[in-house]
Amino acid sequence: MEQQAVVTNIQKFSVHDGPGIRSILFLKGCPLRCQWCANPENIAPGPQLMVYQGKCIRCGLCISRCSQNAIIVRDETVTMDWGRCRGCGACASVCPTQARVMKGETMTTADARRAIDRDIPFYKNSGGGVTFSGGEPLLYPDFIMEIAREYRAQGLNAVVETCGCVPWETFARVQPWIDLFLYDLKFVDCEKHRKYCGMGNELILANLRRLCESSRVVVRIPIIPGINDMQEDIDRTGRLLAELGERIEAIHCLPYHNLGFSKYEALGMEYSLSDVMLPKGGYMETIRKMFEQHGLQVQIGG
Repeated sequence: MEQQAVVTNIQKFSVHDGPGIRSILFLKGCPLRCQWCANPENIAPGPQLMVYQGKCIRCGLCISRCSQNAIIVRDETVTMDWGRCRGCGACASVCPTQARVMKGETMTTADARRAIDRDIPFYKNSGGGVTFSGGEPLLYPDFIMEIAREYRAQGLNAVVETCGCVPWETFARVQPWIDLFLYDLKFVDCEKHRKYCGMGNELILANLRRLCESSRVVVRIPIIPGINDMQEDIDRTGRLLAELGERIEAIHCLPYHNLGFSKYEALGMEYSLSDVMLPKGGYMETIRKMFEQHGLQVQIGG
């Protein structure tokens, strides 16, 4: 039986998130609730309605299709009562401007391969392949294995970007077919991780240590000003990474950005970090030097 996953996007011709030119499959669903998440549409596991008010031409077609009376006209503006919305997508099906769209489509591995296959010559010539991102792509291990196996036979590589918050058995199942893991590390402090990411990080840290013993791993640290950039946070993370040493292939520090802000509005979600300032000047260079005090080489961006 062909494996399936809920996919929000297949980003083609990417030169990030792995070597060479590649396609990135964004899979839906994540166990964490990181307050700065740039892809909030990938947190919930199922398809979701997204509403882009700037595209609305106030034609009224959506209102006639909504059985929950969740679409309201106020002062000539079409607004949403998200508490009533069931996310059925009936309004999106008639919207002529894509002001309303359903995000997330159930795809089989064959569906995904058809979307990717036409660009295989570019991947082969550049040493590229496919990256599984999300959300947490390891919620779909069988889907990942089936695609990675197929492309390995064609000389392509497979990369997984993970938050690490899945049972170790999941890592063990996909390991033989994955060439590189991009492992997100937000905090070493468990209570801070619980506060800002929705749950503790004991499993994440245990999986990181174990994964480094048998797989290529790049650790990626999102740097969030005022949240995980204090000296104490950097020191604790630096000590852990120094302990892992050469078992880690590289360390990438990712500057905070708020490019996902509009997605929260489109999903009817609150973005709780709206007061966090974007990094300026030599801020990230200062972060790099803090890590270098632990004998670590760090790349800004990834």
